[in-house]
Amino acid sequence: MVMKYVRLHLAGDAIVVAFDMCSSSDIIEELTLKGDVSRFQKFLTKLKHYLAAAQKTILFDPYKFTGDGWILLFPPKTNGPALLTFLRDLCSFFKEEFRNDVLRYLDTPPSLTGLTFGVEKGPLAPMTMYGGKEYVGRALNIACRLQNAVKDKGGSPAYKVLVSNGVFNDYFSPAVGYKVFRVTRTLRNIRGGAQFQCRKINLLAA
Repeated sequence: MVMKYVRLHLAGDAIVVAFDMCSSSDIIEELTLKGDVSRFQKFLTKLKHYLAAAQKTILFDPYKFTGDGWILLFPPKTNGPALLTFLRDLCSFFKEEFRNDVLRYLDTPPSLTGLTFGVEKGPLAPMTMYGGKEYVGRALNIACRLQNAVKDKGGSPAYKVLVSNGVFNDYFSPAVGYKVFRVTRTLRNIRGGAQFQCRKINLLAA
């Protein structure tokens, strides 16, 4: 199944979801030393097929592959609870399949595995670079920095998402069945980011 680059022709706001794999560098290093890095590549292909199948139920553009995760763009009219369900189901898929396809083949599996997420909404400006569609915008920067900041201030970051207060109030506040915490993070190179107020949502029960 092929993932569709729907190219949402965004002329205004988009919901940006950035996600990444915990401990991916250590995992790739061990698999490379074992001559088995193709195992990680095959899992990434399976994950890509999962995302392609999910496009049948929720519209998004798989804007950019980052090596161990993706940046996904969702239209501003996306249903918030449905987006959270998509993220939760993605976590459940990853947890089961990554254990079966990768972790059980490692001699020294890392203590921390899982996915971390950052979500922000804002205007993106399209541009063409090397013949491909690219975007620039503050929402991209913040979503990626929120994803990276999930691990700050202790506790396991796995299967958690940091969301700006605006996105939470506009999209996720009606959702039930999730643990939500008010948190503050320092986002480097973001104006006014010294005290960035956001919400941390646990996507999977501990």
